[in-house]
Amino acid sequence: MEPWEGLDIDDSDLKAFLQKCNSSATLIPGPAGNVQAAMLNREMDEPKSTQEFVNEIAKATFVRDFKSNPWIWAEKFIKHHGLVEDGNINNVTQLERVKSMHVLPFVACIVKECNPNGLGDMKITVKDPSATLYASVHRKVLLHPEFGQDIGVGAVLLLQSVNQLTHHQN
Repeated sequence: MEPWEGLDIDDSDLKAFLQKCNSSATLIPGPAGNVQAAMLNREMDEPKSTQEFVNEIAKATFVRDFKSNPWIWAEKFIKHHGLVEDGNINNVTQLERVKSMHVLPFVACIVKECNPNGLGDMKITVKDPSATLYASVHRKVLLHPEFGQDIGVGAVLLLQSVNQLTHHQN
């Protein structure tokens, strides 16, 4: 007898923790999902004001990005290794400082978007609590066996001596 054949599960056992979703709409991931959510808000019996709704989306986006497992582990890594003063994530150079500094000494950011540029490099959008910026990743970095394959949407990057970032156009 195969091990999986020993898993005799009755349908009543499954109903205890599986429930059918009562939502008729599936949310699109990413920024398009925000537009879809706004459209669904307008269809509600008692829609929220646009400003209230946008504030809720902004809060939910912040929580999704900066209370996520990768970001929390990056904070712990920074603290454990003492990468910044006092090991405090608040002492990391903020992306918004790119306006006043040519080279950012140490940056912690989350990757929000990745697009290949056709030449082997990748254009990415990175975000920290202060700003969202564009960056370019060289193909040598992407081909690096230790960490190249891990660069993707949702990954947290800890970068030293960062320069030439471009502001995200909203």
